[in-house]
Amino acid sequence: MASKTYGIDFGTSTIKIYQKNYGIILDEKNIIAVANRKQMIAAGNEAFDMHEKAPANIVVTYPVKNGVIADIANMLELLNYMLRKINKRNSKFSSLEFIVATPSNITEVEKRAFFDLIASSNAKAKSIKIVEKPIADAIGAGLDVTNARGVMIVDIGADTTEVSIMSLGGIVISKLIPIGGNRFD
Repeated sequence: MASKTYGIDFGTSTIKIYQKNYGIILDEKNIIAVANRKQMIAAGNEAFDMHEKAPANIVVTYPVKNGVIADIANMLELLNYMLRKINKRNSKFSSLEFIVATPSNITEVEKRAFFDLIASSNAKAKSIKIVEKPIADAIGAGLDVTNARGVMIVDIGADTTEVSIMSLGGIVISKLIPIGGNRFD
């Protein structure tokens, strides 16, 4: 029986979906192509191929900016597309648990947008949990964040870099810097 727990990282440039017991099952560009402001014609890697090459009636855009959702409608359309893509591989797609990684230095309203995005999607979410990215990064890297010894995580994304120190199971200090891989390599 397939596990029904999914982890999602909505990055500025890529979206990654992890399925418990299977690992990363989707790793695509977080970009969407919309024609005439209403019809999605491409998403993910396919839309990335159209970036800066599309005619004027087709807008190719990243719905996440600086780690937060900037265009909720396009992000919802993109998420539903990605879920349909995954659903081709899974026979049952209901009563799912989602764990969404978010930057630690964002507002509660911005965090709520991630929660509402999953709740509004075509997925039949049984539960939605929000976890701060530095904690998800540390656990994913196999680091022990529960002891008193500090652990430092540096997450360099497309538009942001997040530097965090964790100890005793929580984030002691975290700084989100608005410079990422799009500005340097």
